[in-house]
Amino acid sequence: MDRSRKFTFKERIQIAVIPRLVVWFQKLIGLTSKRINLGGEHFDSLHGANKPWIFAIWHTNVLYSPYLLRDLNTAVMISASRDGEFIESVVRQFGNTSIRGSTSRGGGAALKEMIGHLRKGFSAAITPDGPRGPALVVQPGLIMSAQLSQVAILPFHYECTRQKIAKSWDAHRLPLPFTTFVCSYGEPILIPRQLSPEEFEAQRLKVERAMLENRERCIAEAKRLARPLEQT
Repeated sequence: MDRSRKFTFKERIQIAVIPRLVVWFQKLIGLTSKRINLGGEHFDSLHGANKPWIFAIWHTNVLYSPYLLRDLNTAVMISASRDGEFIESVVRQFGNTSIRGSTSRGGGAALKEMIGHLRKGFSAAITPDGPRGPALVVQPGLIMSAQLSQVAILPFHYECTRQKIAKSWDAHRLPLPFTTFVCSYGEPILIPRQLSPEEFEAQRLKVERAMLENRERCIAEAKRLARPLEQT
């Protein structure tokens, strides 16, 4: 969708109201819930040293990542669609910023803007299997952003002890009240600046494996913590 087009009155009302309701609901869920971090030292190693990073987040985690990663002044790559308007508003209300577009094809103005943002020393977040999949497959844009900016990729994933899994292409996670958020950070991955096409593909697969392993670790811990709840 062309962002320059004018929105209808109904769309403007929806864009103004729906994100506020989403933010209110997420804060309400958060107030009833707990959080534990796995691999928090990986985040601390970058944040504590004032180094930028690129959060690599599967599309299944799009809904609550702005809440869980709030107030970090992170630029989130968001598709230039009407749905993106809703997401952008939520992201900004949680203390982060946005870059509109997609890196899924490895080019375009959004990718250039992302690289420029990272080179200035600011952090970012990319869903490398978004906006339409295939799920859990890293597209080239994430690798290019890290390669050209020389900013480390930081895998991030969350699962909940109480959650619904949507019947969608990305099996989206929908936390329930009184849950425990299990947030998992993987080891930072720095992509070499000079890569042949074969080496680029090897790095893409390396990041994909790291993200999948981080996801599996997170799922396993959430299931372990959920068992006592199921027995009560």
